[in-house]
Amino acid sequence: METDLEAVIRDRNIVLSPADIKSYIQMMLKGLAFCHKKWVLHRDMKPNNLLIGAEGQLKLGDFGLARIFGSPERNFTHQVFARWYRAPELLFGTKQYGSAVDVWAAGCIFAELLLRRPFLQFLCHNSEHRFESSNRL
Repeated sequence: METDLEAVIRDRNIVLSPADIKSYIQMMLKGLAFCHKKWVLHRDMKPNNLLIGAEGQLKLGDFGLARIFGSPERNFTHQVFARWYRAPELLFGTKQYGSAVDVWAAGCIFAELLLRRPFLQFLCHNSEHRFESSNRL
């Protein structure tokens, strides 16, 4: 692969047209849909795990945290994903979740493509700790 989406977002010399953004999002969502149809959660969706080839094709990468899902009694850790891409249920400490956590991260990546910075950049360790603490009450 030539580069990743994070490098594209950070490089201000690269102009991202609405058509470019739409294309990247479509490819990302098609990749996620394929994974989810096979009952695979990616669990680490973020721009530097979205690889871009020389022809502009986007592919999902880094399946190191991926897991099979679908069983109601299956528990996972909530501390996956870079914190800027974590779904609210993960911030509240749930251990049972499904494909919605990947879709949430995809939405955050979409916003990041538009803004050229992480959408939920204001989330810090303290706010994450606050969410987890309130979940234990």
